[in-house]
Amino acid sequence: MYIFWDNSNIHYAGLNHVRPLKEPGSVKESYRTYFKGLLNLVKQERQIDDIFFAGSVPPKGDSLWNAVRQLGITPSLLPRSLTDGEADTTDHVLQLALLRLAFDHPEPSTVALLTGDGAGINSGEGFLADAKRLSSRGWKFEVYSWDIACHSELRSFATEHGKYYKLEDYYENITFIQGGRRAKEI
Repeated sequence: MYIFWDNSNIHYAGLNHVRPLKEPGSVKESYRTYFKGLLNLVKQERQIDDIFFAGSVPPKGDSLWNAVRQLGITPSLLPRSLTDGEADTTDHVLQLALLRLAFDHPEPSTVALLTGDGAGINSGEGFLADAKRLSSRGWKFEVYSWDIACHSELRSFATEHGKYYKLEDYYENITFIQGGRRAKEI
């Protein structure tokens, strides 16, 4: 199994769309993704062949990525753009790795996509377009996404070619409020 983790998509969809519904009184700046809980949800006692994780460079002195490194994950960190954020760049890094996987490992396996991104769907680009390419070669897909922010075509694809996991069902296992609620172990 191979994991492709778009941290910005997962974090900001949870922060901006799910947190206000689940914990309306919480302070936005205290919301955190519990990386270990999310990895355990995806792993489910299975062998992980590789993890491709992309996110943006945090502010100086921020130890955010230490938690990821402690899990044995080497994040691809990209600088934030002053105008558009880093979403397109993060997506491209992960999509390139996804396509390389198909060439480097011709024997199909399972890919877990942690995203919800629908960018590029209508132009044959993006996670869904690349997932369709691999699916036509026998690869299976699991999509882990905040349902409220997941592109409907990506959700449908996952349902037809593997599994779809609605992250809202695991909110208390994969998030915590710094200085407040702790994450529950899966």
